[in-house]
Amino acid sequence: MAIIRWFTFAVLFAVLASPIATVSTVVLRDPHGWAAWREIDRFAALAGNTFWLAFLSIAVAVPIGAIGGTIVARFAFPGRKWLIGLIAIGLFVPLPVYAVAWQIVFGSWLPAPGEMAWRPWSQGLLPAAWVHGMAGIPWAMAFVALSLHTADNNVEEEAMQSGGPRAVARYAIGPRVVLGAVAATVWVAVQTATEIAVTDAMMVRTFAEEVYTQLVGFPAGVSAAVAVALPVCTVAAGVAFILIRRLSNLTGANVERSPMRPFRIGRFPRIAIGITVWATVALFVGIPCLALVWKAGGGATNAGFTLTFLREQLGRVVRLNGFTTIDSTLSAILTGMAAAMLATTACWVVRGSRIGSGLLVLLVAVTWVLPAPLVGFGLKELIDLLISLEETLFRTLGIQPAFPPMRSALYDQPSPLPGTWAALVRFFPVAMLVIWPAIRAIPKELIETAMIDGRGPFGQWCLAGWPLTRRAIGVAIIAVAALALGEVGAGKLVVPPQRRVAILELFDQMHYGTEASVAAMGLVQLGLTALVVSVSVVQVERRFRLRVTQIRHLREIPAAPRETGRYNG
Repeated sequence: MAIIRWFTFAVLFAVLASPIATVSTVVLRDPHGWAAWREIDRFAALAGNTFWLAFLSIAVAVPIGAIGGTIVARFAFPGRKWLIGLIAIGLFVPLPVYAVAWQIVFGSWLPAPGEMAWRPWSQGLLPAAWVHGMAGIPWAMAFVALSLHTADNNVEEEAMQSGGPRAVARYAIGPRVVLGAVAATVWVAVQTATEIAVTDAMMVRTFAEEVYTQLVGFPAGVSAAVAVALPVCTVAAGVAFILIRRLSNLTGANVERSPMRPFRIGRFPRIAIGITVWATVALFVGIPCLALVWKAGGGATNAGFTLTFLREQLGRVVRLNGFTTIDSTLSAILTGMAAAMLATTACWVVRGSRIGSGLLVLLVAVTWVLPAPLVGFGLKELIDLLISLEETLFRTLGIQPAFPPMRSALYDQPSPLPGTWAALVRFFPVAMLVIWPAIRAIPKELIETAMIDGRGPFGQWCLAGWPLTRRAIGVAIIAVAALALGEVGAGKLVVPPQRRVAILELFDQMHYGTEASVAAMGLVQLGLTALVVSVSVVQVERRFRLRVTQIRHLREIPAAPRETGRYNG
């Protein structure tokens, strides 16, 4: 087992840690980058922008998400299952699609007299925070709903008997809502501070945006950008490490729980809650979606909105980007499978190892808080190093291959490997956060039984691990694949020039305004994400219903009568 554990950590370092380690070597090669900290006023402004962007995004997402998640988890109302499906889709809508939709709502499609057909984007901190907040609402709702769903119903019954509804709200529901809200706050803060898809278009200078600007525009300032970002990331990684360790201690307890059941309320309160919820959904979801349709249909032109123009725009996008979209989807699915397999192996081999689990949590914390441009830059430097080593090797051996394997796979050819690698590094923490609790919750008795039977590590996994974690692995694959569909910050720096990626083309077109073609590209990306998530959710639900039906069928089968012998003497 120790050999397998060390081999797994070697793979983790080669795939995940080596791009991050490459970043730190930049300031070692050029120590003058630390002189950038002399510009304390500029970096104080960057820190202030990053803080306020995250704070305002949290102020938008967490209160709405906490209320919505509580309603979804604890109340039955008309259309509740459909709302859960919308939340699942909203989790993985790419951030550029949110940005395009809300920019149309903000009014950027109306040209002033004498101006061009498009106007500059609504710029500034408030629009950027609003877009990030809207993208964070589904995550906040999911965190709060899951926190309530995993609570113990026995605690609620005891609170009801001792103090009534107030005691239930104070001792049973309130703490779980707070826990989910805290998790949502951390998630929204990290996602906001490490992304550039919105801040780049809206001209908001944060630490991540500063790194991206230095990397693509000022090669001489790369060392300064890394020197500025590394101390901030180190502090953030320390905080994330403490939080993940504490949350991991709360998961995996092998205690059978009775999940909280929805409140039983009357017919009219259910209808009132349903109307309120769906009115809110129409405001926050319906308006931007209709804005995308309206814009793609020519609503901003003199001719006005027509279905013919909408079909032409969608058909044009499908013709030009159809193969690219399919190719990007397959690459995202490959990324999800690789992340889930790597996370599952890592979680399984570190069971019972305090040092191993600590190192794994540290790796998750660092990769989680590292800005996307730094991930892309580190991977780009690593790719250059690998290509240089390959050229040196071939030159030493006197070989000149027509297609050097390393160079072809990572740069010369339209290979999906660099983009997949970047997305794997960025979203490996997501797979870990999904799979880690499932593996920790495996009863130790099952593993001990497999060990007594003489099974090795693989046999133990087949007997005790796979049956109880396959659903979590499937969720991790879906989550990472859907997030990889919208990855921009790291992939933009490492994707080979010959390769086309759907979300990167949308990101490039965003800088020219919210034209009808950009809105059509957003609609296609939104439809693709909805299709991937919906098909996955339907398959999971079908398997769950089949499992429940089989259990009920087994329970309905009467037990075989015991054979009682009669002595005939």
